Amino acid sequence: MKKIFLFVAIASFMVMGVKAQTAEELFKAGKAEFDKYDKLFGEYTLTHGQNPDAPDATIGERAAALMNGFELLQKALQLDTIIEYNKDGSPKIDKKTGQPKFKIKYSKDIVSLLSGHINDVLNVGNAGLMSNDFNTSFKAFYFFNSLIGTSLTQGVEFDASTLGDVAFYQGYSAYQLKDFEGAYNAFKKAIAIGYTENQVVDFKNSCLANLIQNYCDNKQYDDADAYIEKAIAEDPNDALLYDIKGFVIEQQHGVLAAEEAFRKATEIDQTFPNGFFDLGRVIYQKAENVIENNPKATNAELKSLLVPLYNEALPLFKKAHELDPNSEKTQSKRFIEDIEYKLEILNN
Repeated sequence: MKKIFLFVAIASFMVMGVKAQTAEELFKAGKAEFDKYDKLFGEYTLTHGQNPDAPDATIGERAAALMNGFELLQKALQLDTIIEYNKDGSPKIDKKTGQPKFKIKYSKDIVSLLSGHINDVLNVGNAGLMSNDFNTSFKAFYFFNSLIGTSLTQGVEFDASTLGDVAFYQGYSAYQLKDFEGAYNAFKKAIAIGYTENQVVDFKNSCLANLIQNYCDNKQYDDADAYIEKAIAEDPNDALLYDIKGFVIEQQHGVLAAEEAFRKATEIDQTFPNGFFDLGRVIYQKAENVIENNPKATNAELKSLLVPLYNEALPLFKKAHELDPNSEKTQSKRFIEDIEYKLEILNN
């Protein structure tokens, strides 16, 4: 992990039984949580200053109070905007903006509380990572990312490296919780910011593969199709996306139906071994189908049909074998040996 944010804390994310529904009730409950956090943090700072080796007895309480306060205040903020209505029930319109008029009562205080504790949220998130409390780290970094860049944190500045770190570790926390969609979106955000560390691209790809696999395992092929098509639309030059698209098609209609997607992957990226391997499987299966459909044919009779297919598939597997640094552990070599053996028989 690249950064340590100020202090260590752990927490579980609960609302502590609060059932408030109005903006006022939520605001008061959230402010009480923040007041509790501030009091405990002040006590911790004083004790730690006097004795740096003293145990931190309120670490969990502080983090829980902060997380609860953030959730409550964000809910209050959503309810604090009250539209003004005319007597006939229609909303009053602001002549300057053309938008409905509204009143706010607690929003300014809420914004001040949220923005004033933004660094504390980073501390709690980092503490969750340090203790493998990924529920806490995910919630904390999610809150941070949902506030940064909005009007709620206007004037609060963080450098790009910090924003990239937070996006990555939000994704990493979600990944550990097997929330692959949440992790995928967070990793994409980190990459968009310019984050390149900690194998973030591999994490992103792993999330997408797990998402699609889960859809296919549950036979939710429409969802899988829609998700991969959306990903391709966002990044049409990623060979992996076409390879995954081919996988989804193969699960539904067989490997031959996936030829176009696998071939597209090889065209986009000449260094992507999976694309060549999967396209090789398509051509190999064509040869297998020829054999299955002609059970009584001799080798001499099959030669003109099989040799062109094997000659097309063989360089694909060789390319995949060449590109894959662990190819000795993959099936590429076995396909190569099988095809070379069959070509030798057919040509003799």
